[in-house]
Amino acid sequence: MFNPQDYAYQIEVTVKATFKCDKYGLGGIADANFIKRDPFIAIAFVLGNFYNRADATFKEKIDDFIGKYYIEMGKSMEEMGEEKVKSLVKDFHQIVSTI
Repeated sequence: MFNPQDYAYQIEVTVKATFKCDKYGLGGIADANFIKRDPFIAIAFVLGNFYNRADATFKEKIDDFIGKYYIEMGKSMEEMGEEKVKSLVKDFHQIVSTI
């Protein structure tokens, strides 16, 4: 059974670690409840944080990720569906873990 909260929490942990904040940091963007409603915003914050410091290879990975998931911007995890959310979270963590 698809539980968007689980995926949102995974992103929350990454956002909090990246910005050294609690879940209310970044105006609440780091909170899983917010992330569940619009995951792309929180993900874009994290990737944007790394973008200026990344070399050309990682910038390309970030650009490719945003290009791949751009159509999901503004959608909740429920609207995206389980398969798309799984893919989004997996690809996001893959980029963050290699930067």
